[in-house]
Amino acid sequence: MWIVLKIRRLLLRRVLPLLITLALLCGMVLAWFIYPAKAEPKKVDVVLVLAGSSDGRHEYGAELVEEGYASNYVVSNPSGSKDKVGYAHCAGKSRPKNAESFCMDPYPVITSGEARTFNELAKKEGWESVLVVTSRTHTQRVRTMFDQCYTGDSTVLNVNSLGRTGLHNAVLHEIGGFIKFWITAPCADTN
Repeated sequence: MWIVLKIRRLLLRRVLPLLITLALLCGMVLAWFIYPAKAEPKKVDVVLVLAGSSDGRHEYGAELVEEGYASNYVVSNPSGSKDKVGYAHCAGKSRPKNAESFCMDPYPVITSGEARTFNELAKKEGWESVLVVTSRTHTQRVRTMFDQCYTGDSTVLNVNSLGRTGLHNAVLHEIGGFIKFWITAPCADTN
């Protein structure tokens, strides 16, 4: 009986607070990815749509251009014509009207590669500001990477969709991407 009381006391004093703290921390991390701070579109030199699922990001990017936020439209399209939606938006009939459109082939084909490749394209074209369009759970990582890998002014917008993958998979993917970014520091030489 005495041992049972001692174990119960240990659980209530040590383990329960630890579990509550862990649950709160997990909830905060989830919320940070699922509910990123919402940015508002503004007039820029170019709209960039990052590669990924056909979750409405290409259409949203084209809509921003057609509404006059930019006169240039770039689609990260590492798969070329194999990505029907992305390719149609940068080289096909879904390109926004009255805009110069570009298909960007990032290297490497990861988010930091997109940011670095875009930085080089922006320098070449003389662009100093960009609206970057991505998915909701990807927003925080994109903001961090463009802050460090792009020398101009970037605003990250997202489509409201959570994508086709499970929410837990998307958040784990983003956490892994952040860890890789911090360890490899791919943009340390960006100037």
